[in-house]
Amino acid sequence: RKAFDLLVKARLVQKISAASPGLPLGATANQKKFKTAMLDIGLLQRLCQVPVEMELKQKDLLAMYRGKLAEQFVAQELLALQDTPIYYWAREVKGSNAEVDFLIVCNGSIYPVEVKSGASGSLKSLHLMLKTFPDCPGGIVLYSGAYKELSDQKLTFLPLYNVSSLCDHTLV
Repeated sequence: RKAFDLLVKARLVQKISAASPGLPLGATANQKKFKTAMLDIGLLQRLCQVPVEMELKQKDLLAMYRGKLAEQFVAQELLALQDTPIYYWAREVKGSNAEVDFLIVCNGSIYPVEVKSGASGSLKSLHLMLKTFPDCPGGIVLYSGAYKELSDQKLTFLPLYNVSSLCDHTLV
């Protein structure tokens, strides 16, 4: 535990606490329930110890790491965009492991953000959160596909590289 705290203090690792979608996000943060992001995506790749030759031969590098690189990329971008901590949502019910990757505040509203490494994948946790917290105006899915909206499900799909425009008023 001390070693981890030193890594956080040195800013090599970012602690991302679980929070409920209420303003301000930090007021509901659970400091004991957290996930982490590395300082740099290159450091994460190096720690995974996958030979460079294997990485270069991959058609979909993001899929190779089971989505961790995509989530790491988004965490780094969110940290660069704001000078405040970032949070995620984890369901507070025993026996449930529902989780949404990030919570962001745009124009005074909280939006859940799910990161997918591929063009497909389950969004059960995101749908559950939107149902549980109807005050959230909609969810955002960052993935390797093109922009699209599913208005009936209150979802906006954006390419991963659009993370820096999440709060652009034309998107949310």
